Amino acid sequence: MLTHSPLSASLLTKQQLLLVIAAQTDIIRKHLDAQGAMERMAELATELTFASGAVVEMVEGDEMVYVAATGKARENIGLRLKAAASLSGLCIKKGQVLNCKDSDNDSRVDAEACKKVGLRSMLVVPLRTDGALVGVLKVFSSKTEAFDDVDVQVLELVASIISAAIASDSTE
Repeated sequence: MLTHSPLSASLLTKQQLLLVIAAQTDIIRKHLDAQGAMERMAELATELTFASGAVVEMVEGDEMVYVAATGKARENIGLRLKAAASLSGLCIKKGQVLNCKDSDNDSRVDAEACKKVGLRSMLVVPLRTDGALVGVLKVFSSKTEAFDDVDVQVLELVASIISAAIASDSTE
């Protein structure tokens, strides 16, 4: 009897899966460290979700720090946000995917940071290593309601690759 993996029942296209596999191969072939993997996966997340940009944020104390970014967020690498006042921090606190459909009408977001980056909607996925929540992968758009359930699946897959790279880097 055949069993179905979470991906076999998903709405991801073959093309999307091939792009993910190609990115994984690229990481292995180039022997990318965690930082290189985060940068490569942020690029892939942007491409696969048609986002304006993507950010990998890591937890540092009570802050979330932009450590890798693409698109409009690239110039904000190093930006520090109070975790308690951001959707990324809430994602870490809850340990679940969060979708902001319109940042102008969502009290969970850091409105000033949203305006600085130029985003109106975002999808935030937690990064886990050895069960600990260590950061988030976030995609954002200048359009409202830009992300759907397929985008959630894509980001969860990409986030798992980032998490594996972080875990691998920390054991070396």
